[in-house]
Amino acid sequence: MGVVESILDFLLILLVVNGLFNYWAFLRAKKEAARVQEEKAKLKPEVEEEIEMVTDNICGCTLPKSEAYVLIKDDQRHYFCSWDCREKFIETCL
Repeated sequence: MGVVESILDFLLILLVVNGLFNYWAFLRAKKEAARVQEEKAKLKPEVEEEIEMVTDNICGCTLPKSEAYVLIKDDQRHYFCSWDCREKFIETCL
């Protein structure tokens, strides 16, 4: 066996060992990433926000209360989907 063949055998063994080490490092990193994701999920509680819906008195449209135009008449709140519906209510009911 010559010197060149010995060097090639050594390089082959080195490449195999290096590949095994890299694979082992990859598996550890993947496992650690999964653990971090689980911890992150535990820290962030899911909050379900209930959106209150209201109905427009003129057109019957249903929309979130936070987006509605509001008119208070005789201590009663009236909700509208648009300024036009609000104006129609004022013209017909006030």
